[in-house]
Amino acid sequence: MKDLTQEEVKELFWYRRGHLYWRPRSEDQFRTYLAYTMWNKRYANQKAGCANVRGYVKIAIQKKSHLAHRLIWLYHHGWLPEALDHINNKPWDNRLCNLRPATRTENRWNSRTLRETTTNVKGVYRRPNGMYETHVMAYGKRYYLGRFARKSDAIKRVREAREALHKEFARD
Repeated sequence: MKDLTQEEVKELFWYRRGHLYWRPRSEDQFRTYLAYTMWNKRYANQKAGCANVRGYVKIAIQKKSHLAHRLIWLYHHGWLPEALDHINNKPWDNRLCNLRPATRTENRWNSRTLRETTTNVKGVYRRPNGMYETHVMAYGKRYYLGRFARKSDAIKRVREAREALHKEFARD
């Protein structure tokens, strides 16, 4: 199956404030008049898609699921990057000003921790001896930043390293 084009997305939807809405469809797009009237009564001018368990809005087009933020980017720019990053880290916030092109690595840098850790801070780990060990990943390499007696010192060091290595994609 071929990928969607900007023209196809604009034929199916209109955009407003971070949401895609179904456009009304013409009768020639359906096999029967009944199907045409039922579809337009139910879906035309309604928000498209629903959020999945992780908060991303998914939209089904011809039995294929698409992420709304990718469709919104395609709608406005006509191309799709390797990955799209939600700047504020809220997957349901699909306003164009909250989306930016990124690599998969950059997108990971801006992600939240996926599970609780001993400190709930990415890159800061409490060791059995009570010390806090720190490290940061960047460009396929793990950077060891040292051990600290105080959690606040460890967090500060990780924050500085992230800002230097991850730049605008840095997130605690």
